[in-house]
Amino acid sequence: MSYDLYLRDPVTGECLEIPGHLMHGANIPCEMITDEFGKQQLVPTTSTEAYINVTYNYSEYYHGAFPGASSNPENQARYEKDCVKYGITDPSGGIRSLNGLSGAKAIPVLQEMIRRIEKKYKDVEGWIHTEREKVWYTSKKNPAVKKDPNDMFIEYLHLKRDGLTDEQADQHLNERWERHEGKELVCEGETGDYWKATAANAIRPLYQLIAVSQLRPDGVWSEES
Repeated sequence: MSYDLYLRDPVTGECLEIPGHLMHGANIPCEMITDEFGKQQLVPTTSTEAYINVTYNYSEYYHGAFPGASSNPENQARYEKDCVKYGITDPSGGIRSLNGLSGAKAIPVLQEMIRRIEKKYKDVEGWIHTEREKVWYTSKKNPAVKKDPNDMFIEYLHLKRDGLTDEQADQHLNERWERHEGKELVCEGETGDYWKATAANAIRPLYQLIAVSQLRPDGVWSEES
């Protein structure tokens, strides 16, 4: 699951073109190439679309910065102030706060989102550590082999692609893997794993969105998951 963010022409609604770039997220445009030995492989390729895809894994950080409309009085008051200051019209909050904003008007929203995330997850010594629930899986045949939930989801999709029903796929995974729960201490500055929910990972796409907005300030942002 992910956010699909397009910067569109305000008249035609078409996704705008920008110079070729490698600002990729959860979805990566690729092309098939054949090396000198005849082996084929997929490699990332440049794109000219004013489009960024961002995993939902970062949603907690975006909604923490811009909560949107809420039953919580404090968050609701904050949302109303943000609407007045930044021209936000989407009540969803989070990254969807960009919906309907021009590239030019989106830039201060993105900059403020970065500032608020850093304020919450940094101290005088840098990125803080936070404790969170952790789920992982171990192979029933070889407990030393581990997988995280994202790996399991991909395996589940492969089983579905091979024709298994939801029940059959779940049964197959349950027969092979054992689920575990615990706690882990995570550095909010980690960026080694794109899929991991950390503050630093969540901020990186925001800088990409700023760059696209600067290239086409006349466009209008639209999140279309």
